[in-house]
Amino acid sequence: MPKYKDWWDLTFTDDYMFKCVMKNKQICINTLNRFLPWHIRDIAYYEDEKPLQSHYDGKGVRLDVYVEDDVHRSYDLEMQVRKIRERTSLNPADTPEPSIVLAKRMRFYQGELDVDQLVKGGLYSELRPTVIMFFCPFKVFDGSRHVYRFKTVCVDDPNLVFPDEVEKIVISSRGRMNDVSSDVQSFLEYLEGKVSDDPLVKEIEEEIHTVKQQKQEERDYMSYLMNIREEREEAKAEGKGEMIINMLKEHMRLDTIQHLSGWTADQIRALAQKNGLVVE
Repeated sequence: MPKYKDWWDLTFTDDYMFKCVMKNKQICINTLNRFLPWHIRDIAYYEDEKPLQSHYDGKGVRLDVYVEDDVHRSYDLEMQVRKIRERTSLNPADTPEPSIVLAKRMRFYQGELDVDQLVKGGLYSELRPTVIMFFCPFKVFDGSRHVYRFKTVCVDDPNLVFPDEVEKIVISSRGRMNDVSSDVQSFLEYLEGKVSDDPLVKEIEEEIHTVKQQKQEERDYMSYLMNIREEREEAKAEGKGEMIINMLKEHMRLDTIQHLSGWTADQIRALAQKNGLVVE
């Protein structure tokens, strides 16, 4: 089971505190401006920690920070506390690389954002330009760069950019290259826990101190933890069920499935019957 931090131990790289700090409009604007080639003057917030639920029986997402700038460009900012890992089978060799999982997570977020706009009556041509920005206090991809910017280009003509107006930016605090400005470097070092005299870093530290004095935020954090625990328990049960279904499809013996899953024979038989599978 994952360990959850005490309220007073939370830092900027903790998802909940990141969301709280980014409610400060000026901090959010200043953070965006450090990593974008254009300048943002103002932003407006969509619903706080906006939940997007697929309009089919699928997986929804909850966005950390979802804002729109003064020229109607949308931004989704996400703090990734750790590398995203997914286990798809009992064989560790089948586990996809974390960078692949991260990239496909960004792809999924983009799709959900677009669907959310269209179901409100928007036309394809009215989909807003969108930037999805992941902050990663760990190495990503080949580990060389601090900032990776992605757009879709034509394979046969790399100078031709696909005009979907979508950009994905992955920011890593552990790149090796000298590829960022000094103020960006100060921000990245802050993700690693180093506090400096950089104006934005000082501003964030002051905001964290202010947030931690707010009793309502502390109560909200406790409610947030309870919801996360419940969601993870549900996901764990669903994930184990999917694993058992895969084992049944591979015609594994009932006693073997019991041993590996911890489920009883009756539970496994019920799941098999529900999915039209045979227990051997």
